[in-house]
Amino acid sequence: MNILFLMKVFEIGGQEVVTQCLAENFSHHGHKVFIACFEQINQVMKNRISPQITFLQLEGFHVSKENVQKLKNFIIENNINIVINQWGLPYIPAKILKKIKQTTDIKIISIYHNDPSTNARIKQVELAITNSRNIFKKTFLLLKKWLYYKITSTSMRYVYNNSDQYQVLSDSYIDKFKNFTKIKDPQKLIVQKNPLTINTPSKIEFEKKENEIIFVGRIDKYQKRIDRCLDSWALLESKYSNWKFLIIGDGPSKHEIETKAQKLHLKNIYFTGFQEPASYYSKAKILILTSDFEGFPLVLCESMSFGVVPIIYDSFSAVKDIIKDGYNGFIVPKIDNKFSKIEMAKYISKVMDDNNLYKTLAFNAIKTSHKYHIETIYQSWKENFKRI
Repeated sequence: MNILFLMKVFEIGGQEVVTQCLAENFSHHGHKVFIACFEQINQVMKNRISPQITFLQLEGFHVSKENVQKLKNFIIENNINIVINQWGLPYIPAKILKKIKQTTDIKIISIYHNDPSTNARIKQVELAITNSRNIFKKTFLLLKKWLYYKITSTSMRYVYNNSDQYQVLSDSYIDKFKNFTKIKDPQKLIVQKNPLTINTPSKIEFEKKENEIIFVGRIDKYQKRIDRCLDSWALLESKYSNWKFLIIGDGPSKHEIETKAQKLHLKNIYFTGFQEPASYYSKAKILILTSDFEGFPLVLCESMSFGVVPIIYDSFSAVKDIIKDGYNGFIVPKIDNKFSKIEMAKYISKVMDDNNLYKTLAFNAIKTSHKYHIETIYQSWKENFKRI
Protein backbone atom coordinates (compact mmCIF):
# COMPACT_ATOMS: atom_id res chain seq x y z
CA MET A 1 0.00 0.00 0.00
CA ASN A 2 0.92 3.65 -0.41
CA ILE A 3 0.42 5.50 2.87
CA LEU A 4 0.47 9.24 3.59
CA PHE A 5 0.82 10.70 7.09
CA LEU A 6 -0.83 14.14 7.27
CA MET A 7 0.67 16.40 9.96
CA LYS A 8 0.04 19.94 11.09
CA VAL A 9 3.74 20.37 11.88
CA PHE A 10 6.80 18.16 11.82
CA GLU A 11 9.04 19.36 14.60
CA ILE A 12 10.57 17.91 17.77
CA GLY A 13 7.73 16.20 19.64
CA GLY A 14 6.12 12.91 20.60
CA GLN A 15 3.64 12.82 17.73
CA GLU A 16 6.44 13.35 15.22
CA VAL A 17 8.62 10.66 16.82
CA VAL A 18 5.72 8.17 16.62
CA THR A 19 5.16 9.13 12.98
CA GLN A 20 8.83 8.62 12.18
CA CYS A 21 8.86 5.21 13.87
CA LEU A 22 5.69 4.01 12.10
CA ALA A 23 6.70 5.47 8.74
CA GLU A 24 10.06 3.71 8.74
CA ASN A 25 8.51 0.44 9.92
CA PHE A 26 5.79 0.58 7.26
CA SER A 27 8.50 1.27 4.67
CA HIS A 28 10.52 -1.68 5.98
CA HIS A 29 7.47 -3.89 5.38
CA GLY A 30 7.24 -2.85 1.73
CA HIS A 31 4.79 0.05 1.85
CA LYS A 32 5.53 3.34 0.12
CA VAL A 33 5.32 6.07 2.75
CA PHE A 34 4.88 9.83 2.47
CA ILE A 35 4.54 12.69 4.98
CA ALA A 36 2.66 15.92 4.24
CA CYS A 37 2.85 18.94 6.57
CA PHE A 38 0.80 22.13 6.66
CA GLU A 39 3.54 24.19 8.29
CA GLN A 40 7.32 24.46 7.91
CA ILE A 41 9.08 21.11 8.30
CA ASN A 42 11.78 20.99 10.96
CA GLN A 43 14.98 20.17 9.07
CA VAL A 44 16.55 18.35 12.03
CA MET A 45 13.59 15.96 12.22
CA LYS A 46 13.49 15.55 8.45
CA ASN A 47 17.18 14.62 8.37
CA ARG A 48 16.55 11.86 10.93
CA ILE A 49 14.09 10.05 8.66
CA SER A 50 14.97 7.51 5.99
CA PRO A 51 15.43 9.12 2.53
CA GLN A 52 12.95 6.55 1.17
CA ILE A 53 10.17 8.60 2.77
CA THR A 54 9.03 11.58 0.69
CA PHE A 55 7.84 14.88 2.18
CA LEU A 56 5.29 17.38 0.92
CA GLN A 57 5.12 20.96 2.23
CA LEU A 58 1.63 22.51 2.11
CA GLU A 59 0.72 26.19 2.18
CA GLY A 60 -0.06 26.81 5.86
CA PHE A 61 -2.66 25.46 8.27
CA HIS A 62 -5.89 26.56 6.60
CA VAL A 63 -8.50 25.36 4.12
CA SER A 64 -7.70 26.81 0.70
CA LYS A 65 -7.97 25.87 -2.97
CA GLU A 66 -4.17 25.76 -3.10
CA ASN A 67 -3.90 23.26 -0.24
CA VAL A 68 -6.72 21.09 -1.58
CA GLN A 69 -5.27 20.99 -5.09
CA LYS A 70 -1.67 20.48 -4.00
CA LEU A 71 -2.52 17.61 -1.68
CA LYS A 72 -4.95 16.07 -4.18
CA ASN A 73 -2.36 16.14 -6.98
CA PHE A 74 0.21 14.55 -4.67
CA ILE A 75 -2.22 11.78 -3.66
CA ILE A 76 -3.11 11.01 -7.28
CA GLU A 77 0.49 11.17 -8.57
CA ASN A 78 1.68 8.76 -5.88
CA ASN A 79 -1.38 6.49 -6.02
CA ILE A 80 -1.92 6.88 -2.27
CA ASN A 81 -4.44 4.46 -0.75
CA ILE A 82 -4.55 5.51 2.91
CA VAL A 83 -4.16 8.91 4.56
CA ILE A 84 -3.38 8.86 8.29
CA ASN A 85 -4.52 12.17 9.74
CA GLN A 86 -2.33 12.54 12.83
CA TRP A 87 -4.24 15.60 14.03
CA GLY A 88 -7.65 14.10 14.88
CA LEU A 89 -9.15 17.18 16.54
CA PRO A 90 -9.07 20.28 14.27
CA TYR A 91 -11.56 20.31 11.39
CA ILE A 92 -9.09 21.77 8.85
CA PRO A 93 -7.30 18.54 7.80
CA ALA A 94 -10.61 16.65 7.81
CA LYS A 95 -12.32 19.27 5.64
CA ILE A 96 -9.51 19.24 3.09
CA LEU A 97 -9.51 15.43 2.99
CA LYS A 98 -13.31 15.41 2.62
CA LYS A 99 -12.99 17.52 -0.53
CA ILE A 100 -10.26 15.26 -1.93
CA LYS A 101 -12.18 12.08 -1.09
CA GLN A 102 -15.05 13.18 -3.33
CA THR A 103 -12.94 12.50 -6.43
CA THR A 104 -10.46 9.87 -5.19
CA ASP A 105 -10.61 6.43 -3.54
CA ILE A 106 -8.53 7.27 -0.46
CA LYS A 107 -9.35 5.84 2.94
CA ILE A 108 -8.90 8.17 5.92
CA ILE A 109 -7.69 7.16 9.38
CA SER A 110 -7.77 9.93 11.99
CA ILE A 111 -5.98 9.65 15.32
CA TYR A 112 -6.47 11.53 18.58
CA HIS A 113 -3.20 11.48 20.54
CA ASN A 114 -4.57 12.63 23.89
CA ASP A 115 -7.32 11.94 26.37
CA PRO A 116 -10.41 12.76 24.25
CA SER A 117 -12.21 14.43 27.16
CA THR A 118 -9.81 17.34 27.61
CA ASN A 119 -6.97 19.41 26.14
CA ALA A 120 -4.51 22.14 27.12
CA ARG A 121 -6.94 24.99 26.40
CA ILE A 122 -9.65 23.49 28.64
CA LYS A 123 -7.13 22.72 31.41
CA GLN A 124 -5.84 26.29 31.26
CA VAL A 125 -9.34 27.64 31.90
CA GLU A 126 -9.95 25.08 34.67
CA LEU A 127 -6.77 26.24 36.40
CA ALA A 128 -7.90 29.86 36.13
CA ILE A 129 -11.29 28.93 37.63
CA THR A 130 -9.59 27.20 40.56
CA ASN A 131 -7.43 30.26 41.24
CA SER A 132 -10.19 32.84 40.83
CA ARG A 133 -11.94 34.39 43.85
CA ASN A 134 -14.00 36.89 41.85
CA ILE A 135 -17.56 35.64 41.28
CA PHE A 136 -17.99 37.58 38.01
CA LYS A 137 -14.66 36.45 36.62
CA LYS A 138 -15.43 32.87 37.67
CA THR A 139 -18.80 32.99 35.89
CA PHE A 140 -17.10 34.28 32.75
CA LEU A 141 -14.48 31.51 32.95
CA LEU A 142 -17.15 28.83 33.40
CA LEU A 143 -18.87 30.12 30.27
CA LYS A 144 -15.53 30.09 28.45
CA LYS A 145 -14.90 26.51 29.53
CA TRP A 146 -18.34 25.44 28.27
CA LEU A 147 -17.63 27.15 24.95
CA TYR A 148 -14.28 25.37 24.59
CA TYR A 149 -15.94 22.04 25.34
CA LYS A 150 -18.60 22.76 22.71
CA ILE A 151 -16.09 23.78 20.04
CA THR A 152 -13.78 20.86 20.77
CA SER A 153 -16.50 18.20 20.82
CA THR A 154 -18.07 19.57 17.64
CA SER A 155 -14.72 19.54 15.86
CA MET A 156 -13.91 16.02 17.05
CA ARG A 157 -17.32 14.81 15.91
CA TYR A 158 -16.77 16.40 12.47
CA VAL A 159 -13.39 14.65 12.09
CA TYR A 160 -14.91 11.33 13.18
CA ASN A 161 -17.82 11.61 10.74
CA ASN A 162 -15.46 12.34 7.86
CA SER A 163 -13.02 9.51 8.57
CA ASP A 164 -13.19 5.84 7.65
CA GLN A 165 -11.56 4.95 10.95
CA TYR A 166 -10.91 6.94 14.12
CA GLN A 167 -8.25 5.80 16.57
CA VAL A 168 -7.71 6.49 20.25
CA LEU A 169 -4.75 5.29 22.31
CA SER A 170 -6.43 3.37 25.12
CA ASP A 171 -9.48 1.19 25.79
CA SER A 172 -10.29 3.58 28.61
CA TYR A 173 -10.77 6.37 26.06
CA ILE A 174 -13.68 4.67 24.28
CA ASP A 175 -16.32 5.76 26.79
CA LYS A 176 -14.67 9.16 27.21
CA PHE A 177 -14.93 9.69 23.45
CA LYS A 178 -18.60 8.67 23.45
CA ASN A 179 -19.44 10.99 26.35
CA PHE A 180 -17.48 13.91 24.96
CA THR A 181 -18.71 13.76 21.36
CA LYS A 182 -22.23 12.43 22.10
CA ILE A 183 -21.73 9.79 19.40
CA LYS A 184 -23.61 6.91 20.96
CA ASP A 185 -22.53 4.07 18.67
CA PRO A 186 -19.10 4.95 17.23
CA GLN A 187 -18.57 1.91 15.02
CA LYS A 188 -15.52 3.46 13.35
CA LEU A 189 -13.75 3.97 16.70
CA ILE A 190 -10.89 1.60 17.54
CA VAL A 191 -7.94 1.45 19.92
CA GLN A 192 -4.40 1.56 18.56
CA LYS A 193 -1.47 1.70 20.99
CA ASN A 194 1.72 3.63 20.27
CA PRO A 195 4.96 1.70 19.74
CA LEU A 196 8.30 1.92 21.46
CA THR A 197 10.16 4.47 19.38
CA ILE A 198 13.66 3.91 20.71
CA ASN A 199 16.28 1.21 20.25
CA THR A 200 16.42 -0.67 23.52
CA PRO A 201 19.48 -2.45 24.92
CA SER A 202 19.60 -6.25 24.88
CA LYS A 203 20.85 -6.20 28.47
CA ILE A 204 20.43 -3.63 31.23
CA GLU A 205 23.65 -2.96 33.16
CA PHE A 206 22.22 -2.26 36.59
CA GLU A 207 25.67 -1.76 38.08
CA LYS A 208 25.98 1.38 35.92
CA LYS A 209 22.74 2.86 37.23
CA GLU A 210 23.14 6.01 39.30
CA ASN A 211 20.98 7.68 41.94
CA GLU A 212 19.13 9.76 39.38
CA ILE A 213 15.52 10.79 39.01
CA ILE A 214 14.53 12.13 35.60
CA PHE A 215 11.74 14.04 33.92
CA VAL A 216 11.73 13.78 30.13
CA GLY A 217 9.43 15.93 28.02
CA ARG A 218 8.16 19.35 27.12
CA ILE A 219 8.46 21.95 29.87
CA ASP A 220 5.09 23.64 30.14
CA LYS A 221 2.77 24.51 33.00
CA TYR A 222 -0.62 23.65 31.51
CA GLN A 223 -0.15 19.98 30.65
CA LYS A 224 3.13 18.56 31.95
CA ARG A 225 2.96 20.59 35.20
CA ILE A 226 6.66 20.14 35.92
CA ASP A 227 6.27 22.70 38.73
CA ARG A 228 4.80 19.79 40.71
CA CYS A 229 7.98 17.77 40.15
CA LEU A 230 10.00 20.59 41.71
CA ASP A 231 7.66 20.85 44.69
CA SER A 232 8.01 17.11 45.31
CA TRP A 233 11.79 17.13 44.87
CA ALA A 234 12.04 20.03 47.34
CA LEU A 235 10.67 17.70 50.03
CA LEU A 236 13.35 15.08 49.28
CA GLU A 237 16.56 16.84 48.30
CA SER A 238 17.99 17.56 51.75
CA LYS A 239 17.46 14.00 52.98
CA TYR A 240 18.75 12.35 49.81
CA SER A 241 21.84 14.44 49.14
CA ASN A 242 23.41 11.57 47.12
CA TRP A 243 20.57 11.72 44.57
CA LYS A 244 20.01 14.22 41.78
CA PHE A 245 17.07 15.27 39.65
CA LEU A 246 17.52 15.83 35.90
CA ILE A 247 15.04 17.70 33.72
CA ILE A 248 15.56 16.59 30.11
CA GLY A 249 13.63 18.72 27.65
CA ASP A 250 12.70 22.22 26.68
CA GLY A 251 9.56 24.27 26.30
CA PRO A 252 7.73 27.55 26.82
CA SER A 253 7.88 27.43 30.63
CA LYS A 254 11.56 26.57 31.00
CA HIS A 255 12.66 29.98 32.29
CA GLU A 256 9.76 30.06 34.77
CA ILE A 257 10.65 26.59 36.07
CA GLU A 258 14.34 27.47 36.38
CA THR A 259 13.35 30.55 38.40
CA LYS A 260 11.14 28.40 40.63
CA ALA A 261 14.07 26.01 41.24
CA GLN A 262 16.18 28.97 42.37
CA LYS A 263 13.45 30.25 44.70
CA LEU A 264 13.16 26.79 46.26
CA HIS A 265 16.98 26.81 46.72
CA LEU A 266 17.30 23.47 44.94
CA LYS A 267 20.90 22.36 44.40
CA ASN A 268 20.90 18.84 43.00
CA ILE A 269 18.75 19.71 40.02
CA TYR A 270 19.98 19.93 36.43
CA PHE A 271 18.36 21.31 33.29
CA THR A 272 19.86 19.57 30.26
CA GLY A 273 17.70 21.04 27.49
CA PHE A 274 16.46 18.87 24.65
CA GLN A 275 18.58 15.72 24.37
CA GLU A 276 18.33 12.23 22.94
CA PRO A 277 17.11 10.44 26.08
CA ALA A 278 18.66 6.96 25.69
CA SER A 279 21.89 7.76 27.56
CA TYR A 280 19.85 9.26 30.43
CA TYR A 281 17.56 6.23 30.58
CA SER A 282 20.66 4.03 30.81
CA LYS A 283 21.80 5.74 34.02
CA ALA A 284 18.56 6.75 35.75
CA LYS A 285 16.58 4.71 38.26
CA ILE A 286 13.32 6.67 38.51
CA LEU A 287 11.15 8.62 36.06
CA ILE A 288 8.44 10.95 37.37
CA LEU A 289 5.49 12.45 35.53
CA THR A 290 3.00 14.85 37.11
CA SER A 291 0.95 15.92 34.07
CA ASP A 292 -2.63 17.15 34.30
CA PHE A 293 -3.49 14.98 31.31
CA GLU A 294 -1.79 12.71 28.78
CA GLY A 295 -2.66 10.44 25.89
CA PHE A 296 -0.23 7.55 25.84
CA PRO A 297 3.13 9.10 26.76
CA LEU A 298 6.06 7.59 24.88
CA VAL A 299 8.42 8.35 27.72
CA LEU A 300 6.80 5.71 29.94
CA CYS A 301 7.46 2.64 27.81
CA GLU A 302 10.78 4.04 26.57
CA SER A 303 12.16 4.54 30.05
CA MET A 304 10.73 1.24 31.34
CA SER A 305 12.57 -0.63 28.57
CA PHE A 306 15.82 0.67 30.14
CA GLY A 307 14.87 -0.45 33.65
CA VAL A 308 13.74 2.98 34.82
CA VAL A 309 10.90 2.76 37.35
CA PRO A 310 7.97 5.09 36.54
CA ILE A 311 6.23 7.00 39.35
CA ILE A 312 3.25 8.67 37.72
CA TYR A 313 0.46 10.93 38.93
CA ASP A 314 -2.95 9.34 38.39
CA SER A 315 -4.27 12.02 36.03
CA PHE A 316 -5.01 10.00 32.88
CA SER A 317 -6.78 6.66 32.56
CA ALA A 318 -4.33 5.15 30.04
CA VAL A 319 -1.66 5.03 32.76
CA LYS A 320 -3.31 1.83 33.99
CA ASP A 321 -2.77 0.25 30.54
CA ILE A 322 0.96 0.53 31.12
CA ILE A 323 1.57 0.51 34.87
CA LYS A 324 0.35 -2.07 37.32
CA ASP A 325 0.69 -0.27 40.61
CA GLY A 326 3.37 -1.85 42.80
CA TYR A 327 4.39 -4.34 40.08
CA ASN A 328 6.29 -2.30 37.48
CA GLY A 329 6.00 1.19 38.95
CA PHE A 330 3.73 3.32 41.08
CA ILE A 331 0.59 5.30 40.29
CA VAL A 332 0.35 8.19 42.74
CA PRO A 333 -3.30 8.73 43.77
CA LYS A 334 -5.09 12.03 44.05
CA ILE A 335 -5.67 13.36 47.56
CA ASP A 336 -8.98 15.23 47.92
CA ASN A 337 -9.23 14.94 44.13
CA LYS A 338 -6.02 16.87 43.45
CA PHE A 339 -2.26 16.48 43.20
CA SER A 340 -0.33 16.12 46.47
CA LYS A 341 3.40 16.82 46.51
CA ILE A 342 3.61 14.96 49.82
CA GLU A 343 2.06 11.84 48.31
CA MET A 344 4.34 12.02 45.27
CA ALA A 345 7.42 12.43 47.47
CA LYS A 346 6.29 9.46 49.60
CA TYR A 347 6.18 7.12 46.59
CA ILE A 348 9.50 8.38 45.22
CA SER A 349 11.19 7.82 48.57
CA LYS A 350 9.92 4.21 48.68
CA VAL A 351 12.10 3.40 45.68
CA MET A 352 15.00 5.58 46.79
CA ASP A 353 15.11 3.78 50.16
CA ASP A 354 14.94 0.19 48.90
CA ASN A 355 17.29 -0.99 46.16
CA ASN A 356 15.74 -4.46 46.13
CA LEU A 357 12.32 -2.93 45.51
CA TYR A 358 13.84 -0.80 42.75
CA LYS A 359 15.30 -3.88 41.00
CA THR A 360 12.06 -5.85 41.26
CA LEU A 361 10.04 -3.01 39.77
CA ALA A 362 12.69 -2.40 37.11
CA PHE A 363 12.74 -6.03 35.91
CA ASN A 364 8.94 -6.03 35.66
CA ALA A 365 9.01 -2.69 33.83
CA ILE A 366 11.37 -4.14 31.23
CA LYS A 367 9.06 -7.14 30.71
CA THR A 368 6.04 -4.85 30.31
CA SER A 369 7.78 -2.72 27.68
CA HIS A 370 8.11 -5.72 25.34
CA LYS A 371 4.36 -5.50 24.61
CA TYR A 372 4.99 -2.26 22.75
CA HIS A 373 7.73 -3.46 20.42
CA ILE A 374 7.29 -1.94 16.96
CA GLU A 375 6.73 -5.31 15.27
CA THR A 376 3.91 -6.15 17.68
CA ILE A 377 2.31 -2.76 17.02
CA TYR A 378 2.74 -3.20 13.24
CA GLN A 379 0.68 -6.41 13.35
CA SER A 380 -2.09 -4.42 15.04
CA TRP A 381 -1.88 -1.77 12.30
CA LYS A 382 -2.15 -4.49 9.62
CA GLU A 383 -5.39 -5.69 11.15
CA ASN A 384 -6.71 -2.11 11.33
CA PHE A 385 -5.90 -1.54 7.64
CA LYS A 386 -8.11 -4.54 6.83
CA ARG A 387 -11.06 -2.96 8.60
CA ILE A 388 -11.38 0.00 6.25
